[in-house]
Amino acid sequence: MKYIYGPVPSRRLGNSLGIDPLPSKTCNYQCIYCQLGKTTNFTNIRKNFFPKEEIILEMEKAIELHDNSIDYITFVGSGEPTLYKDLKDLLIKAKEFSKKPIAVITNGSLLNNKEVQDALMHSDLVLPSLDAGNEQIFIRINRPHPSINFEDMIDGFINFRNIFYGKFWIEVMLIRGVNDSKKELLKIKEKIDLINPNRIDINVPIRPPVEKWVKIPDKETLSFLNKIFVDYKNINFPEEGKFSIYSSDLETELLSILERHPMRQDQIIKTFSSAKFTEDEIITQLEQLKSLKKIKDILYNNQIFWILEIN
Repeated sequence: MKYIYGPVPSRRLGNSLGIDPLPSKTCNYQCIYCQLGKTTNFTNIRKNFFPKEEIILEMEKAIELHDNSIDYITFVGSGEPTLYKDLKDLLIKAKEFSKKPIAVITNGSLLNNKEVQDALMHSDLVLPSLDAGNEQIFIRINRPHPSINFEDMIDGFINFRNIFYGKFWIEVMLIRGVNDSKKELLKIKEKIDLINPNRIDINVPIRPPVEKWVKIPDKETLSFLNKIFVDYKNINFPEEGKFSIYSSDLETELLSILERHPMRQDQIIKTFSSAKFTEDEIITQLEQLKSLKKIKDILYNNQIFWILEIN
């Protein structure tokens, strides 16, 4: 499938069926910690990048196939999903196809856009990111499109939260030496208090980031989070379980997943072993795709990850 991936194991959403309505790496941010590599289509213009009818047709098939085994239908993927202009229509159709809750994972940059707000009202859970408490750190970490203003974005968080009746969870990505000092964390908490989300998720770069200098905070930093954020969810752990695949074509399925989600080598072996490939066959395929410069392996935190090679 072109627009659907998974179900995949999610640290926050259980077994999640992913809907990706964007071309690879289409985003209005260029985050230093992005797990998918550099943004290649840097834009803040909303449009239908792919025919809506094609996405809806795939959604219907995938939901019918997996509806009994998923916890969430999640709009996310290889870029910023709210850049898809007819997102509202996709969300409405997903609601028609399933009674499972609908989640949208977003960077939150367009929550002040009335059309985006109207679209997201058809979801059950919105999960935006907030990694900074001021414009300087926001620009350093997220490297947003020049048309995005930090304070306007925060106002968008607040305004949307006030009208949204679903669940609203904010994720904070902590990076050593950038936003993990007590001073910066207090600034982030000040903004979060204004927004008043249902839940705060604290994350660290557990997968290889686009900028190699990005590091996980020291344990000392993580130890005083309780004093600042008080009630939060620690999601600093790898997801477990295998990914779902749609065919016996190892190369196609592997590239489709890696386009949207870097995988540990042990995850790849576990996932494709269930499709009756041997470990030797899987490793051989990985090495072959690496030699063709389609994927690459990275040793990160003492684990081997495989990611898509961005040319």
